[in-house]
Amino acid sequence: MLPMPELPEAETMVRQIRKQLQGAMLGQVRHLRSDVVRGGAGGLTERLPGHRVLEVLRRGKRVVLDLDKNMRLVFGLGMTGHVSVVPAEAEVAGHTHLRVVLEGSRQELRFRDSRRFGGIWLLDGADDSAGFARLGADPLEMGLRTFRRLLDRPRQIKALLLDQALIAGLGNIYCDEALSRAGIYPPARADQLHPDRVKRLHRAIKQVLEAAIAAEGSTINSYLTSRNERGSFQKRLRVYGRHGADCRQCGTTIERAQTAGRSTHFCPKCQSL
Repeated sequence: MLPMPELPEAETMVRQIRKQLQGAMLGQVRHLRSDVVRGGAGGLTERLPGHRVLEVLRRGKRVVLDLDKNMRLVFGLGMTGHVSVVPAEAEVAGHTHLRVVLEGSRQELRFRDSRRFGGIWLLDGADDSAGFARLGADPLEMGLRTFRRLLDRPRQIKALLLDQALIAGLGNIYCDEALSRAGIYPPARADQLHPDRVKRLHRAIKQVLEAAIAAEGSTINSYLTSRNERGSFQKRLRVYGRHGADCRQCGTTIERAQTAGRSTHFCPKCQSL
């Protein structure tokens, strides 16, 4: 399976489009492919124009526009989702499924998704059809005490970290990288980790995510920032996608195995059980 945008990639998009969108009035919807609308209030063509963007946020791996009148526009990135603000006269890239004019400017909000595993929600009030209520803690905001409580489960640590209902935003790339930095074997039982290892993993998750955000994400396949630039954190990956190569720490060959139904990369020496 191709890597999907995770928290750093979504956060990069949010930071790049926030200044252009915050306070903007949404105008005409020039193009909408209806099959990318996943639920919620629906009727984007009729209901979206006239709303002002109050805030641009990230929730888990999703980009969220808080609108006035108690509405939210949500973009799920799936595998190839891409949110940008571009000049209205800019060439329309293939697989662009939504174009929204920003009133009083010559810019448009655009969403494209070549594989269409992502989607768009227009949410009204307490509508939670985008599933926010089922998302767990944000790893950048999660304290150590909360993290210890979440890990007190008889599950493989890799599977637990991937569970969006517990921790929202981590995917295969950054789980592997955090476990590598913490020296933890991916199939290890979460509730049997030594408290020092738990503390080390909590710190490693934050460090990896913050470094990846600073590098504007990891371009391993098709991911591009909102400015259509490649991320650069892939150059700093220690284990993900490096099976067969030497560990940067000890020189042992990086291995790949299936853990929790996902391809998992690790150093058998640095991350021994």
